[in-house]
Amino acid sequence: MKEKKALAPGSLLISKPLIGDGFFEQSVVYLTSHDQEGSLGFTLNKSSSLIAGDVIEDLEGRDPIYFGGPVEQDGLFYLHAYENIPGAAPVGNGLFLGGDFELFQQALRTARILSNDSPGPKLFLGYSGWSAGQLEQELRQDTWIVVPPPLDLHPLEIQDEAWREMMTRLGGEFALWANAPEDPLLN
Repeated sequence: MKEKKALAPGSLLISKPLIGDGFFEQSVVYLTSHDQEGSLGFTLNKSSSLIAGDVIEDLEGRDPIYFGGPVEQDGLFYLHAYENIPGAAPVGNGLFLGGDFELFQQALRTARILSNDSPGPKLFLGYSGWSAGQLEQELRQDTWIVVPPPLDLHPLEIQDEAWREMMTRLGGEFALWANAPEDPLLN
């Protein structure tokens, strides 16, 4: 895994160690859009204690809900690989964001019945957003490591320990951080 600075939908943003931000500390964010107006993404490795059925009465299953970011945490967003959902926006790596919710639920039920081996969707409360130029400024401040597509790890399979795994993969000085506690003062 090589660190690059190019920003594009489908990239991963890996927070550098000790960035000093409560929410984004040890985060892996999937960038779904980036243009002159700003950037949007979802934190892939911050699961909540909620499951889909806790948030939406009609949504069956035990799919975990993730904290996508500090913006609009009362809104539900979903990242998936169901390409035939009307209104779903392509966001790189064969993934889509949102779309018709009823059809999303039907696709999810069908995939479960078929025992489809492809990774299931990720559901998020909130999102990560940056105004125009803000993410570029954070890159200049050395806050993020950018991993552009194609990715060698499927974004929908990324779990809570992903940040540590990414630090190990990056190697060198980053590998040292893989086993460090979230708060080094607790070491």
